[in-house]
Amino acid sequence: MDSHPAWRVALLDLDGTLCLGTHAIPGAPAFVERLRRRGMQPVFFTNNATRTPDEVSAMLRACGIACTAEEVCTAAQAAAHVLAKQFERGACVAYIGMNGLRQALEVAGLMPIAMDDAAEAQRRVRAAVMGLDRAVTYPKLAWFCRHVERLGAYVLTNGDLRVPMEDGFVPGNGAIGKLVTATTGIEPYVAGKPNKAFVRFALQRFGASEAEAVLVGDNLATDIAAGRSAGVYTIWVGTGVTAAPAVDETGVVTPDARCDSVADLFR
Repeated sequence: MDSHPAWRVALLDLDGTLCLGTHAIPGAPAFVERLRRRGMQPVFFTNNATRTPDEVSAMLRACGIACTAEEVCTAAQAAAHVLAKQFERGACVAYIGMNGLRQALEVAGLMPIAMDDAAEAQRRVRAAVMGLDRAVTYPKLAWFCRHVERLGAYVLTNGDLRVPMEDGFVPGNGAIGKLVTATTGIEPYVAGKPNKAFVRFALQRFGASEAEAVLVGDNLATDIAAGRSAGVYTIWVGTGVTAAPAVDETGVVTPDARCDSVADLFR
């Protein structure tokens, strides 16, 4: 499949599309280079909120994929952007997550509050946000649920139920978020894919319209659904979560195009 002359920006999912775990999918580094040679800006567009942009770019470079931190757009950044629009600068936000979410909140001018922070900071919490924390504990989840119940709302960086790895799948942030919702009865605002606002957040950052962008991803329920709802051309690849582009739990999601792998694109 070839590229369209109008496309200036390519929103590229990572897990299952460019890489599996910390290994590049065969042909992914060359694919990114083809984009650059064609004058298309690659945007590393990920629901993974655990890493900072610097950490994402370092991971991709270790896989052989050329990337700078400025080219990374994460669901953690989208979640922090949503909260920064709602609350004043310096507002305290209870969070579960890793470096990527904490840094995103700080860059957005918010004060991330963890379970072990002072009681005075806990009393000033105005919002709650959850990203994946691979070392999350029962006490931390219980602490977060108490804040969510008091606030009546929380933000989930992404609702991914599982994450593809080299040897299978592991639980995703959405799976842990289900525990919070079951405990509190409160449904989250999901900042990442499939929310079309995440697509528009990325396009605004890179100064592109919907017609000037293409989205490449492996997950029908997140990647393809986000692109379709935002009016962006979508390409499904068969290297990750969704076994075949047909029907998911939300209904029929049909990509604009499909291929086995990014190795086959824009050759």
